Amino acid sequence: MGGPYSHILVATDGSRFSEAAVCYAMHLAKQSGARLTIIHVANVHGYVEVLWHDMKRKYREEGMRVLEEVREHCSLEGIEAETLLEEGVPYLKIVEAAKRLNCDLIILGSHGHSGLEKMLLGSVAERVIGISPVPVMVVPPEYVVRRGGESGGGKR
Repeated sequence: MGGPYSHILVATDGSRFSEAAVCYAMHLAKQSGARLTIIHVANVHGYVEVLWHDMKRKYREEGMRVLEEVREHCSLEGIEAETLLEEGVPYLKIVEAAKRLNCDLIILGSHGHSGLEKMLLGSVAERVIGISPVPVMVVPPEYVVRRGGESGGGKR
């Protein structure tokens, strides 16, 4: 098979918004024969020291759960995927991982768990696009990859 990509990095925060990005990344990896790495960043910055250890543990456990669910989904579709759990500022960790792993594409959902932080700081996708040395694909939440390899917009 073969295609323009050899290693795809897809970011997930476990939200329904990132589900479309993961599904599209799986589809693209399967079509192109690319390696697929799924990253989740436990966003633990900004907590006071007293809460640090509890929050860090909680976010790591949640991240491991999210990654395992996505990895199992990939496995059911016949796609071998690696998982990566990072801690820190999401957009920085995503770009650092893409560089470190020599990824040639980053795939993200257009929305995530950011809420007020997005209004104040901008979205993770916007920030990744701004500093990434490799192409970034942003997948809207309503994007659906149909069985048989077709893809297109539409509600689920």
